[in-house]
Amino acid sequence: MATFQDVQAAVHDIAARLNVTPELARAALINPVLALEELGFDLDLSGRLELEDRARFSKKQIVERKSLRKKIFAASGHEFDPGQEHDLAVVLFDELKLVDDASKRPDLSPLSLPMRKVRYSTSKVKVARVKASEIARRFPGKAKGKAVAGIDPSLIEPVKIPDPLEALGKAHKIIAPLLAYRQLDASTPRFATEALYRAVRTGKRRLVNITPRAVVTGTA
Repeated sequence: MATFQDVQAAVHDIAARLNVTPELARAALINPVLALEELGFDLDLSGRLELEDRARFSKKQIVERKSLRKKIFAASGHEFDPGQEHDLAVVLFDELKLVDDASKRPDLSPLSLPMRKVRYSTSKVKVARVKASEIARRFPGKAKGKAVAGIDPSLIEPVKIPDPLEALGKAHKIIAPLLAYRQLDASTPRFATEALYRAVRTGKRRLVNITPRAVVTGTA
């Protein structure tokens, strides 16, 4: 198994190999974990989680994810990937035995961020003056300067996604951090499934107008 440090040490070689294999480079854009496996780096659990943190989340979100994982691992007694449905089921149902009846076990699939409903109305839309710092706090992206924006307040309100895991309520101390972790995980696009990765890798699916080139700009 490879560590994240192994990947960091080989980053120049990885970039060079991606640049001579455009199909692999394109596939790496949607799932870098699978691309690294093709290059001979089968990441261990810690490495996969670290790569996912850095590829998908902001620095603030990474701190939050790591804090939540620490609580989850302490409650379960060992490390695992809370974002993997199978691994989570093993911990909750086989190890902690939170639900004996298999027919009553909640769906542990990763949450999907719902599409916002667009409402058309002839009435005047309520608009508030919102500081850029507030927008930055609500979103992973950075807002620069001290400018304010005229914006419908509902557009920056965090979306609470219904989670079947809530059915377990206070059954165990692992549930609360898990619920928060799953909400955070759903806030940004996930890595592509293996099926989609393979389709892009083989050219059956194309990323339109994208010609990736790997460039090492600093310390990873």
